[in-house]
Amino acid sequence: MTDDQARGWFARIVDPGSRTDCYRLIINEEGQPIGEISFHRLDAETMTAEFNVKIVGQERGKGYGRQAMARFLNHFFNDFGGRMMVDDVGLDNHRGQEVLLKFGFEHDPRVEEVFRLRMTREQYDSLYGGSPHEAEP
Repeated sequence: MTDDQARGWFARIVDPGSRTDCYRLIINEEGQPIGEISFHRLDAETMTAEFNVKIVGQERGKGYGRQAMARFLNHFFNDFGGRMMVDDVGLDNHRGQEVLLKFGFEHDPRVEEVFRLRMTREQYDSLYGGSPHEAEP
């Protein structure tokens, strides 16, 4: 990104942000950023958004992603009023598919060009009782 593009992205997604996009850093115990989690393109009518989570390679497998997803999705569904979160994962990204399926997202086989995963508020609350701490490792 150019400096202008970066400033535009920061204003649109982070500060002040928007009702359709939400971006958060994932921080480890030492206070270092090790990933990001976000939703984008919220449809205000259906309250459906596109999900994104990334953890830097050397920090994967330590529970940061699961903990961040639990807290972020609890916020999205139970504080923000979201109804459904979707994530279009690449067909060859088996690890990404596995992580989201294990967390409780469901595969939508009607979409063939990507591996579409979705979770509703009801699914989240059924699995985690509306509490992000239930999903922590």
